[in-house]
Amino acid sequence: MLKNKNLIMIFREIKVGELVDFVNTVFYKNANIVPITPQRAISQANNPYAQPNDVALVLALNNKEEIIGFIGILPGKTMLTDERFFWNTCWWIDPEKGKIAAMPLFYSMLKITKSNLIFFDLTPHTASIVAKMGFMTNSITGTKVFLRFNLNQILPKKYAFLAILKPILKFFDSCLNTMFAKKSAKKELNYQVIKCFDASMEVFLSKFKPTMLTPFDNTFFTWISNYSWLTTQPNEFETAIAKKYYFSYITQSFVVELLKITHQNEFIGIVVVTCRDSEMKIPYCFFDDNATEKVLEAIFNYAYNKKITTITTFHPKIKEQLKLKKNTVLFTKQLVKHVGYPKQFETLGITNKLFQDGEGDAVFT
Repeated sequence: MLKNKNLIMIFREIKVGELVDFVNTVFYKNANIVPITPQRAISQANNPYAQPNDVALVLALNNKEEIIGFIGILPGKTMLTDERFFWNTCWWIDPEKGKIAAMPLFYSMLKITKSNLIFFDLTPHTASIVAKMGFMTNSITGTKVFLRFNLNQILPKKYAFLAILKPILKFFDSCLNTMFAKKSAKKELNYQVIKCFDASMEVFLSKFKPTMLTPFDNTFFTWISNYSWLTTQPNEFETAIAKKYYFSYITQSFVVELLKITHQNEFIGIVVVTCRDSEMKIPYCFFDDNATEKVLEAIFNYAYNKKITTITTFHPKIKEQLKLKKNTVLFTKQLVKHVGYPKQFETLGITNKLFQDGEGDAVFT
């Protein structure tokens, strides 16, 4: 507890085993801001790498027991070491009441995790703070390609007053897509949507273990595919919670699917895709370099069949292959992610590992 003449600040820890009960408490329901949603609480409670006593949230409360800041921790597993490590999943500070809580929350997270932390998708400002705290920082470049016009989604997000014009924007999108967007996939599809791993996939993945930063197996896929952090059919309570939650929560549609990719009956790749409101990301993919073109062809086939508007990837091989697809996309946008990790991870070989797009909590939204 921190004290000064004008403020008493109390820190409260919420453990993984307490999350589900926490989102049903009177404190949570009456809170001015909520640090976690019911879906996210259930998901983190089912984390195969978490233990019940792991701290998942640290709340900063003022003397009125209002939440003025919070920081989130997600237990994980790395291929670098047998030591436990964690992801930072959120760090929110009330812009007026919580400024004094920012660094104490950060220090509490470092103490809880013994600084065995990886930061993924930092803002430039947060990356500079992490670097000053002794962590190594780096940036990863990605690409977002537009396959179809989706002004009805983009413009209302930027300019709320345009929401009333959404039907007109949809019509405008339809006209533009009729004229410019590619219509359909190739007749011979080279992928299957798989519900769970089969024996051939387990064998195939084994050769990619040396480049994995975190393990990818059926246990992990079952977790990420069954426990999204988003809701598509919110009830009255969830709608009210969304107004008090700073991060993504309610969306029109969200799916996580596992693609088994073949070429001439030969198994050549595994790709996990997430599709949110017609926007697609590629959180995990595994394939040999010489199969890159065929794997990307399968990704495009899937996207055309699902009428996907955008594809985002940070995978270096997919990103390079996309440069050759300029004639099949409408627009291209370059992206940057900032990451941070302990210095000792460099000696353990983290620079030889591939940061997949879905690392940390990215795959859940």
